[in-house]
Amino acid sequence: MLNGNLDLTFVADQRGRTFIESQYFRAPFHISKPYWDGQTLLVQVVNPTAGVFSGDRLASRIVVKQNARVLLTTPSANRIHAMPLGRASVEQSFVVESDGCLEVFPELFIPQAGSRYRQRTVIEVADQGQLYFVETLAPGRVARGEIFQFEEIDWHFDLFHRETLIARERFEINRTNGSLVGLQTPFAAGYYASCYLVSDLLPGEHPVWNRISQLSSSEMIVGVSQLLSGASTIKVIANDSVTLRRFLREVRILLGEFFAPLRSTPRKI
Repeated sequence: MLNGNLDLTFVADQRGRTFIESQYFRAPFHISKPYWDGQTLLVQVVNPTAGVFSGDRLASRIVVKQNARVLLTTPSANRIHAMPLGRASVEQSFVVESDGCLEVFPELFIPQAGSRYRQRTVIEVADQGQLYFVETLAPGRVARGEIFQFEEIDWHFDLFHRETLIARERFEINRTNGSLVGLQTPFAAGYYASCYLVSDLLPGEHPVWNRISQLSSSEMIVGVSQLLSGASTIKVIANDSVTLRRFLREVRILLGEFFAPLRSTPRKI
């Protein structure tokens, strides 16, 4: 049982390079040595305990100040382990100030059989701030025959832009309330991803959104929706993890043609 904290604030110097102004982390959080690739600071968040366990309470706050450019990722999947009793909970907050840019692009989220997990996410993007935020949900350890055998996933998500709430999601997923139907149609073991982009550089009428929608195939279903305040969301359900990962890579490439921050390599150590 761990009470973990992560608090990072990023700023840009006079030459435009991003660095960590302040940092604090406590197990199970740890961060890699930041890597500046010339336009974006890559930071990997590492969990040395190899997952999240019953009773763990994790809280994080990420602040990206004016002109800072940050890519936040993870080197491995986020595994939520079996929990005979109790649950794990996560509170996470992201703040992007004016002219700041944040990409959150983690590896797969994998809830194991018997796990109970609660997550609260609040994102605040100021005017002229930019955000690309990705979340995923795997059905479990499919290779071991675990398909949607977790006890409960309780997911809350709020996205504010220019101090206005532009997206709110509430998921209470379990095997008894019918919430798995959408994830199991048409694939018995559907892999899900949700992506949010906030940027005035890619308005809703931009042709790239049609190109992303056309990625739908017999292996995955893709949907694109336009929100208020220059924001868009992409949803996908894929038939396996390979297809989902390929889709997320293709989306970054397509968006990166017009949105320079996505041209950084997210897995570089």
